[in-house]
Amino acid sequence: MKPLHILLMILAMAFWGLNFVAIKIGLLELPPLLILALRFSLAATLLIPFMRQIKGRAGEIFRISVILGFFHFGMLFLGLTQVEAALGAVVIQLQLPFAVILAVVLLNERPSVRSLLGTAIAFAGVALIGSRAEFQGHVVYLLLIVLAAAAWAFSNISVKRLGPINVFMLNGWISLFAAPQLFLLSVMFESGQWTALMTAGWRGYGAVAYMAVVSTIAVYGVWYYLLGRYPMSQMMPYTLVAPLVGILGGIILLSEELTWMIALGIAVTLIGVVVIVFASMRTGKVGESIAVEPGQKERP
Repeated sequence: MKPLHILLMILAMAFWGLNFVAIKIGLLELPPLLILALRFSLAATLLIPFMRQIKGRAGEIFRISVILGFFHFGMLFLGLTQVEAALGAVVIQLQLPFAVILAVVLLNERPSVRSLLGTAIAFAGVALIGSRAEFQGHVVYLLLIVLAAAAWAFSNISVKRLGPINVFMLNGWISLFAAPQLFLLSVMFESGQWTALMTAGWRGYGAVAYMAVVSTIAVYGVWYYLLGRYPMSQMMPYTLVAPLVGILGGIILLSEELTWMIALGIAVTLIGVVVIVFASMRTGKVGESIAVEPGQKERP
């Protein structure tokens, strides 16, 4: 990769890692489903110039919006109401081990021994975190983030089945479909939304803006721009910047404290993810399974 592209990739992953800090800050002032609905509404509005007719694919994109809107982001945000940003940034990395599993189950791929070993190590790390006494009472929220990781891996396979499609158009339609779903869910399961909207300050709305503009549009734009020029295997190692920045951001910006045993669980999880990353660099299978075709014109 060119030095400038390496720098772009590192910056994109760093901003992705800081997204967990933004989520935690936003959740201090706004309910999780409501803040998600606002995030998708803003993203959809900003992406209108890229949106075109989705001939014959509206139903599939709507299903993807359900998977991503509630089952990925919804569970992630609900989990982060009780789980630290640093920990959430690591646990969500199970999306890569889940990609290995789903590639076997749904795509009939034969993963390497290293990929399977990394998957086992990563899950062992999360199990170690959940077993600690200081985490009792919050295990359910940890499991919500685990399920969010599984939903992300499943959604990527669904997106890949769409075939070539402009990523900004896809994000626009997903956001447009997801926003009303999440507003409805917020009305059904949350309370005090109007008060929260009236009392939220620059931190709450700043978090919404960060998630919509930086994470959804800018970071994805850089990601798919580079994915159109380099194979996934070259880009995978740089994705490890995101959980590291998420950990540092939680500790430095949010004053989160991690016990030694929780830190050990984080380390084990990340070791498992690293094993999968470098195993995929050798085979290219997992990277291909979770990649979305970038930078191509949408099909007629």
